[in-house]
Amino acid sequence: MIKLTFYTKNKQVTVDFGDLHHESYENVPTVQVREGYYEVMKRIDNITVPSGYSSIPVLRVPISQTIMFIEE
Repeated sequence: MIKLTFYTKNKQVTVDFGDLHHESYENVPTVQVREGYYEVMKRIDNITVPSGYSSIPVLRVPISQTIMFIEE
């Protein structure tokens, strides 16, 4: 089972895939729920976007195999 933890206060996501495989993402404004999977969106600075910021997906994990925790 995959463990995904979203820290809302510091905008960070940690993902534990088990068997010593662990990933961490910073500057994550949201984790979106899509059809059948969670999508981790990372904010990037992009001068071509009018607002100056844009988010891109950096990870997708299947909902059926993932436990998601939301922490402050």
